[in-house]
Amino acid sequence: MKTGKAPTIKLNLKWLLIIPLAAIILVAIPSCKGKAKPSENSNEKIKILAGDNDSLILRGQHVPSDAPSPPIPPPPLPYNIKNGDTVWYRVDELPLFPGGDDAMFLCIEKTFTYPESAVKKKIQGRVVVGFVLTTDCRITDAKIVTGIDPDCDKEALRVVNSLPKFEKPAFVDNRPVAYHFTIPVHYVLK
Repeated sequence: MKTGKAPTIKLNLKWLLIIPLAAIILVAIPSCKGKAKPSENSNEKIKILAGDNDSLILRGQHVPSDAPSPPIPPPPLPYNIKNGDTVWYRVDELPLFPGGDDAMFLCIEKTFTYPESAVKKKIQGRVVVGFVLTTDCRITDAKIVTGIDPDCDKEALRVVNSLPKFEKPAFVDNRPVAYHFTIPVHYVLK
């Protein structure tokens, strides 16, 4: 009679070992299904190109309101022919403002005046001005790329057109070229 009980005990121990294994499999199967194909809300990495400050963010990640605006993408063609001149949108070497980019934005800040009509209407936002920087470092053909209000747009054009001559033009294959440049002008009420 003792021989009949021993196999039953061993059989029950085998079932007890299978239960944790089955639980692990049940937990693992749903987590594998999510990895088979990415959903639109997945945390895939997106590269944000911002000149020298390239960074990675996660899709769906909250971006703080004081974060810099994403760069404005250039037109699809690498260059445009204008009056027989080639205007480049992508260059090997960017133009140089006297004192660098910080000096350029400081110059914009010093000459900038918030339009009274925009203050009364509580208009805030970003105006993007595009222009051509010639091979002799002059600003020409300034136009509004993205505007927010006629008075704000007019002031942004005035400020950009009043910038001094650049120190160095853009270069492609070690030769100076005309370059399509964009500058954001931010309107923020304090």
